[in-house]
Amino acid sequence: MDELSKEYVIDFFTKRFMHFKDKPEAVGWTAQGQILRYNTVLKFLNPQGKILLDFGCGKGDFYGFLKEKGISCFYKGIDINPHLIALAKEKYKDAEFVVQDIENEPLRTNFNYTVAIGVFNLAVEGVESSMNRCLKILFNHTTDKLILTCLNKKTSLRDIGLVYYDKKYLENLAENFQCKYQVIDDLVDGDLFLILEK
Repeated sequence: MDELSKEYVIDFFTKRFMHFKDKPEAVGWTAQGQILRYNTVLKFLNPQGKILLDFGCGKGDFYGFLKEKGISCFYKGIDINPHLIALAKEKYKDAEFVVQDIENEPLRTNFNYTVAIGVFNLAVEGVESSMNRCLKILFNHTTDKLILTCLNKKTSLRDIGLVYYDKKYLENLAENFQCKYQVIDDLVDGDLFLILEK
């Protein structure tokens, strides 16, 4: 994604945030859909006491979800949107939240787990190549498992402003990592899950 596309993404979610405030709709989810995705991601992780990176964390809702489940982990959330990060810092003072663009600012830490939940869903120029680059960076800084969720091309309900992926595309992408992987399309209706394991 070029800088203009990133500015568009920041502006898009800032406007949603100004309208929806601290609701899941601010980051493009419904409350029910968000919890469903979080519960599904959690089935593949055991984050208790581990170091977890939430890439594209928005306003920190996944951290709030983990806290409600009684899970204590060393959590770091990063996002390119300063407004969402400011809210996350205000809500969750016991976690680390940073405005960071990993394509331009290197990660300096490794994580047991990395999650990227619905990060590459907005249809902007270069989103697929950006996803590929970011996944390589994230995987290089993940010691155990990386989970990506994205929208499934097989869904019957589509929004023109969103990008949808097919299972084969993610399988081809995963082959580049030369690791154990799964691409699952029947966990959440309309979503694909890519799980990369070291």
